[in-house]
Amino acid sequence: MATMARDRPEIRFHDEISSGWETLHQSRTFRARTAAMFDLLGNADLDGQRWLDAGCGTGTLSRLLAARGCDVIGVDASPEMITAARRGLADGTPAERLTFRQIPTIANLPFADRSFDGVLCASVLEYVPNVAQCLAQIHRVLRPGGLLLVSVPNRGSLLRQSYKLAHAASSRASARPLFRYLAFSKFEASPAVMQGLLRQHGLTMLATGFAGSPLPPALDRRPTVGTLINILARRDG
Repeated sequence: MATMARDRPEIRFHDEISSGWETLHQSRTFRARTAAMFDLLGNADLDGQRWLDAGCGTGTLSRLLAARGCDVIGVDASPEMITAARRGLADGTPAERLTFRQIPTIANLPFADRSFDGVLCASVLEYVPNVAQCLAQIHRVLRPGGLLLVSVPNRGSLLRQSYKLAHAASSRASARPLFRYLAFSKFEASPAVMQGLLRQHGLTMLATGFAGSPLPPALDRRPTVGTLINILARRDG
């Protein structure tokens, strides 16, 4: 399974950056984007709920969910990310509250129908070859009324478009171009497009917001600036 994962360039890339992923999540920009995403949950009582972190990386957001009382299973296709996530369990989080598994893809989730109260999928869909198949799987494992908290790249962000131009230009001059993740981050959308995709898969959009740039919140949360769209959705009954 690990060998198959490493045959995919986007997973090799995430293996390569896994050692610095936790440090990156402690940066001001990443803390702000995480806060903006979790703000959509408000004061929802998640205590005792079972959540799936689909594309958990090193488990940063999984641990935040566990801190809110959830039982969390984090899955990722990157073996190195999962190794780092398991090392992070040394912080004292009970093993029964938080577990990590390496799987080939979230397009084929190894869980029973209607087995989760919530699914978190943060900055993952941009890297998968079939977004619709992933959303179908997320719908399948969510119980009716269950929540999806997801973020995707914002097609309307002028900042993201400038990053793409810088990546393309630097790719012609260097083997390590600027914004290397853009070689693999392909899917991007508008809120309207996401609303349509979610509706097609039995999910209703409840709230949206923008984040992801290094700019102050007053700018970062504007539709033409924030590089990510954060979305809270609910599986229809």
